[in-house]
Order: sequence, then structure tokens, then C-alpha cells
Amino acid sequence: MQKVAKASGAVDYNVLQNNGRLAHQMVDHVHFHMIPKVESEGLGVGWEQVQRSKEELGKLAERMSGEIAKM
Repeated sequence: MQKVAKASGAVDYNVLQNNGRLAHQMVDHVHFHMIPKVESEGLGVGWEQVQRSKEELGKLAERMSGEIAKM
């Protein structure tokens, strides 16, 4: 998670992993959320959803993969 956070440019972040339906896990598998934080947000885990195109997400994934490969 540290490498993912660093590659994203996040300095401060929370790591979240949900287990079970009451914890909002809809599909039984393990995955982690890296949630970038800004000073004014506190501990909240809510965020505004932003729609990105597949092209934008592909470019972001490629850039972050390159950054992680350098570590």
C-alpha cells in the first residue's frame, strides 16, 4: 500500500479493508482501499464519486505501474 500511495502522490492516507455484508463487502474477496487524505477532512471515509473514462483510468494505471516498477 505504501508503494501505491507514493505512486499516486498521496502523502497522507488511510487504508481500508472491509469484511462482511454489514461492513459493505458485496463480493467475498480481499482488497484494500487507499484513501488519500487532506488536512481538513479528518477521519471520514466518504468522498465525492468522479466518473473517469477507460482511457483516463488506463493512463493513470500505466503511470502508477511505471512509478511502482522504479521502487
